[in-house]
Amino acid sequence: PSPAAAPAAAAGTGFAVQLGAFGNAAEASALRDRLRAAGIGAFTETVRTDGGTLTRVKAGPVATRAEAEQLKARVKSGFGIDGLVRSHP
Repeated sequence: PSPAAAPAAAAGTGFAVQLGAFGNAAEASALRDRLRAAGIGAFTETVRTDGGTLTRVKAGPVATRAEAEQLKARVKSGFGIDGLVRSHP
């Protein structure tokens, strides 16, 4: 079972840190860009909910939960945002 897990991780599974969900896509993009300017990999994803369309801002992705926890701590110390570790994709 272990050898099968390694290719899955290489195929893009891992973890990301969700830092916010915005009703205004421009605000989400601005946060993403601030993170990137600080050297933190970040991306946005748009989701449709019962309350409307939201744009999530996530840092990462990284391969392990431990790396995601470190990334979460880095963002909190640098930006004051306490994120949530989520599996990715």
